[in-house]
Amino acid sequence: MTETSISEDQDQFICPICVDLLKDAVATPCGHSFCMVCINGFWDQNDQRRIYSCPQCRETFTPRPVLRRNNMLAEVVEKLKNIELQAASPAHSTHITICDIL
Repeated sequence: MTETSISEDQDQFICPICVDLLKDAVATPCGHSFCMVCINGFWDQNDQRRIYSCPQCRETFTPRPVLRRNNMLAEVVEKLKNIELQAASPAHSTHITICDIL
């Protein structure tokens, strides 16, 4: 497995709405990931039109999709947070790789 620096690939763990690490990660039917609270808030603004779209690719969904927590992605993000906290400690190396998470 090729090691990739987290700083290069961390954007895949960032919610495009709040621009922070995913919290309670969910995926839309088009496959994009968001925080559960963020995507629900985004879609709540569209309730009157009853047409819901992905903020990233603009694919539309009717009716509003039922979202479920992506447990695997949420666990990876949680490990990333823990590794970043450890890396911030002066006693640990600051070079983090995907292999460290998995």
